[in-house]
Amino acid sequence: MSDLVQILLVLLIITATALCIYLIVVLKKLVAQLSDLQKDIKQLVDTTIPVLKNLNEVTLKANRIVSSAENYWEGIERSIENVRMKFTNFTSISRFDGAEHPARNLVQNVRAFVRGATAFWQELRRR
Repeated sequence: MSDLVQILLVLLIITATALCIYLIVVLKKLVAQLSDLQKDIKQLVDTTIPVLKNLNEVTLKANRIVSSAENYWEGIERSIENVRMKFTNFTSISRFDGAEHPARNLVQNVRAFVRGATAFWQELRRR
């Protein structure tokens, strides 16, 4: 029985040694994969940083374009408001003009009445 235990013990030591060798091989593969992953991440970071810088520049340019468009729009709104105020002032002046010269309307009405009466008499004479 002692021989059987010795054989099993040797077998156990050989199995443990094989398991340790397998563990070392697996750990080497894991270290290699982690190293590759680290290289890939570094490459990704190296390529991403310029893209982010370009994106930042594009964002700044877009902000400038939007700001200038807003400034132009504000200028257009001010111009429209100025034109609107001038038309408002002009129409209010023309209303006051009629109120200051009421005789002008009377003269126009009398002329229209005379023309109508003249046309009526001419039609009446023709018949």
